[in-house]
Amino acid sequence: MISFIKGILFEQRQDSILVDVNGVGYDVIIPARAFSRLPPEGTPVFVYTYLHMLDNEFKLYGFLTREDQELFRKLLSISGVGAKGALNVLGFMEPDSFYRAIASQDEKALTRIPGIGKKSAQRLIFELRDKIKDRGVPKSAGTVDNNFSDLVEALEVLGYNRSEIFPLIVEMQEKGQLDESVEGNIRKVLQEMALRK
Repeated sequence: MISFIKGILFEQRQDSILVDVNGVGYDVIIPARAFSRLPPEGTPVFVYTYLHMLDNEFKLYGFLTREDQELFRKLLSISGVGAKGALNVLGFMEPDSFYRAIASQDEKALTRIPGIGKKSAQRLIFELRDKIKDRGVPKSAGTVDNNFSDLVEALEVLGYNRSEIFPLIVEMQEKGQLDESVEGNIRKVLQEMALRK
């Protein structure tokens, strides 16, 4: 298994890059989102990789972060999701955004990904929601993290849909608008929802 390559970015192609590693050129397929983050041609580049073997065909996929590489592996483990589909996901969404969509069961967000229809989105949610555990919950210091799931559950009890409230709670938490009080946070979320209607 080739886990990473480090060399000189020789050339950018339509859907891949050519990396010169001590005189050997590696053709590495990368997600569309990664192209804007590449260094200039002729400069050093470090790429996490995954060697995909199918029948007699070998393809090397590359990622600029370990998180992208990890998500690619997870997606390949799902029945019906091939390398092309996994690459589409990574080309369209950051891993954190994808994990949040899975955790909140947000089919609408997933169906915006090219090649992902309603059934595929449902399968992704079903297959991954237990595997990702807390990956969909932002990591912040303090006790807000500990009360995150309590806040979501409390709002669900009040009749709100998880896919409706989860993205809002994530946004408010990242902006520092929530604190350690579940009751207080419920009021804040309801007030924010009222303002946005």
